[in-house]
Amino acid sequence: MKRIFWITLLLLFSSTKVFAAVYVVHDMEERVARSFVFELDRRLLLDVSLVPVRSHAFLENSAQKLKEDDLIVTVGVKSAQQVCSSLSKGVVVAVFIGKEEFQKAQFDCSVPSSAVFSGAPLDTRFALLKAIWFDRKPLAVLHSDHLLIDQESMSRQAKEYGFELNFHHTELDRLSVLKSVNFVLEESAMIFSLVDSELYQNTLAQDILKLLFYKRQVMVGPFLPFVKAGALLAIDSDTEVKLQVLTNHITVWHSSRVLLPAQYPDKLRVSFNPHLIKAYGIVPPSAAFLRDEYGLCSDTQCD
Repeated sequence: MKRIFWITLLLLFSSTKVFAAVYVVHDMEERVARSFVFELDRRLLLDVSLVPVRSHAFLENSAQKLKEDDLIVTVGVKSAQQVCSSLSKGVVVAVFIGKEEFQKAQFDCSVPSSAVFSGAPLDTRFALLKAIWFDRKPLAVLHSDHLLIDQESMSRQAKEYGFELNFHHTELDRLSVLKSVNFVLEESAMIFSLVDSELYQNTLAQDILKLLFYKRQVMVGPFLPFVKAGALLAIDSDTEVKLQVLTNHITVWHSSRVLLPAQYPDKLRVSFNPHLIKAYGIVPPSAAFLRDEYGLCSDTQCD
């Protein structure tokens, strides 16, 4: 009987040690949050419970109960910023966040943190742009305070592909944004966007794209929906691919307590705006060339 008692205690201790909690902190609609958690849970081959909770509720009630091994998945840049600036325990993996957004949130993070980036690496974007865009006027980089940008490093990367970058900070009210767009386009023919969730909100993004259309100038978009709305092209990964990478982060953490580094998904897709491609006389690379030369799949052939 004593032997069974000690074995039971050992198993309980081991279970507590191995299977820490995974909190999914978000500010999404409940329907969307439930769908996201369901899809994530479906991919996880672990005996672990996912706890979805809104950012304000997490900070008020759950953050104080965290253990060192607990993992917090933050959905979106606001959740990442709020969680990172308040925690003293646990580890954070951010998703649906740009690299420069994450760097800003990570700067204030007192716990280990990682991310699955939205968008695409700069090198990939510059390489593709070099092949199809021959106007060597500077590329305008418009950004808000919500990004942490290494201008020197980014400019050096751009120069390797024959481009120059002009950086311009803007406030986030509509008038300031439109003034900034007019200002940067005096020397540039294209806005080279970074993932900036605060700047490229729906209404602001629409206003920017409308202004670019009237001025006959273009944007390299941060996400694929921007192409349908009027951007020249965009490179990104879909939600399923992001979830696969996130699943791997969670699995590795729970199996070995190793937090994988922040990364872009390997599988990236590119979309071109057919009307703008035609208007600028651009011949887009074939699907085979995109795959072999840039490791990209076409949005029409991305299985």
